[in-house]
Amino acid sequence: MRLAMPRTTSRLVVAAALLALAWILPTVRRQLIEDVTTWDARPSEPAQLPGGDGPGLSPVAHTRVVLIDGLAADTARTLPVWSAVCKRGATLTIDVGFPTISLPVESALWSGLTQQQSGIVFRSDRPLDPALRGIPSQVPGSVAIAESHGYIVRSLGFASVQPKPDPADAARDATTTDEVSFTPASGGAPWSREFVAAATRAISSEARLVFVHILRVDTAGHKFGHDAAEYAATAREADAMLDVLFAADPSARWFLLSDHGHLPAGGHGGEELAVRQVQGCVIGPGVTPGLGSLVHVVDIARAIADSVDVKLDPASPGRPLSVAMRLPLSSQQALPNTPLGTGGGAILILIIGLVVTASAVRRWSGAPWWFAIACASLVLVRGEPTLSMRMIYKPHGQTMFITWLPALAIAFAATWIALRSQPLWRVLVAQLAAPFAALAAALTVCGAWPALLGAEVAPVVPRYTAWSSPLLLIVAHGAAAVALAVLGRTVQSAFGRREPRETRRSDREAA
Repeated sequence: MRLAMPRTTSRLVVAAALLALAWILPTVRRQLIEDVTTWDARPSEPAQLPGGDGPGLSPVAHTRVVLIDGLAADTARTLPVWSAVCKRGATLTIDVGFPTISLPVESALWSGLTQQQSGIVFRSDRPLDPALRGIPSQVPGSVAIAESHGYIVRSLGFASVQPKPDPADAARDATTTDEVSFTPASGGAPWSREFVAAATRAISSEARLVFVHILRVDTAGHKFGHDAAEYAATAREADAMLDVLFAADPSARWFLLSDHGHLPAGGHGGEELAVRQVQGCVIGPGVTPGLGSLVHVVDIARAIADSVDVKLDPASPGRPLSVAMRLPLSSQQALPNTPLGTGGGAILILIIGLVVTASAVRRWSGAPWWFAIACASLVLVRGEPTLSMRMIYKPHGQTMFITWLPALAIAFAATWIALRSQPLWRVLVAQLAAPFAALAAALTVCGAWPALLGAEVAPVVPRYTAWSSPLLLIVAHGAAAVALAVLGRTVQSAFGRREPRETRRSDREAA
């Protein structure tokens, strides 16, 4: 048996290279996730807000801010205390910007700079060090009380903060666990039981600025999901807390806020309207009761700054409350724009990939339909990827890739069939050029290349960062499917040929 060694060797090399890529790309994905959740982004321009002139709020002696972390707008509207208090002031819909992560949103609230301007976009369990130089740092004696995960309020520049950090780990609290108790009967850590009393003392004090951060609703959202009965029950617990807190200083100017909502199954971080746009209200001296339209979280920062008579960073786009209410945002106006350079580069990469694919495909059946089916299957089964979805961050991504397993069979079959009549290079280009181009375009538009090359920078942009996570797996698995088809064809051609039928003895004798 004679083997076509050069052809066999080349196919084996190609298959090995594709399998190596299939092994490497999931590791690249894990690195991308770590970069997204760990580092800050490079500061960039904020979304453009409508401008105008108008009066800001007048300064007052006491400003009280209560933020119920993770409280969705539709749930807030069902809470009796929240609704009754808000009716006494201006009720607003607040776009918290992107991404919808607690520390970045609250940094925008207390600095007046959007997540894009500050570069604070995620920072999972990483407090700011040094703390923020924003509104609280300009108010002597400012106080912040957090129910749990105190590293968030410790990052904001308040003069006095509870709970204190664990000496061994600044991201943890010294007096509480990270898990808050949901009901008084469940006990909980000592600080969880003392939280309301400590917050009430702070609110009733002479401190000019007090911030109370209630975390249990967010904890319930992550654990049970927005649609669960436990989430609604925990929101009512927070509402009961609000009743006690408001009674401690009803004559102050109050800001009742949230920093994001939750998906039905739990999760936040992305650009979904239900996660990004929350309800809030401003109550007290100088505030006319009524319903407002959509404003930005940096507009609320301006209102708080006016209340305590301090100035925001000159770069802040925050507007006086009267202007923000008169000139509302459109529903998508708070999302940052895609930079022209990275957007144009991504489009060019995608066009090149499509052109190269079209030049290699000889029949419509030879196009990379597997890739289109894989992406469509993910969206149909799991929904369009966003940074709110847990599956985006899972190390192995099983939740995602089970949706596109049938597409991998199509990639294998298309490669197997095409190799009967087409050269290897043409089949590879037809099946993989467009998928690799789509992946490269997504990584380009979210600015991931520096991070993947070792830079400590978070590549966080709407849509494309989230899509990069499944695309890395889809392309890896597609490359593996094509590699297995190439290997199968190589083995068949090298060892599966039938030997010529042996001539019968009677035929030889007759000859």
